[in-house]
Amino acid sequence: MTSLTKPVRRESSAVIRERGQSRPIIITLEPPCLLKFRAKGCKRSYAITANQAYCLAVRTYIAAEKAKKAKEKKERRGKK
Repeated sequence: MTSLTKPVRRESSAVIRERGQSRPIIITLEPPCLLKFRAKGCKRSYAITANQAYCLAVRTYIAAEKAKKAKEKKERRGKK
């Protein structure tokens, strides 16, 4: 795996509504462990560390799994 030594910018296929227009999201990886997000054509960026992003992803996954199990449990109760 290549180490991150200089900033890398990519335009994602995700689109967000910003300042009255639909704009793609620009994602920047900056050393040592920073992720920045901004709408294309806008100066304002929002940053999060890689550790925070990982924890957020794990929490989101766990919440989705709990919701899925609760829905399945509710459906099973309704069929009896």
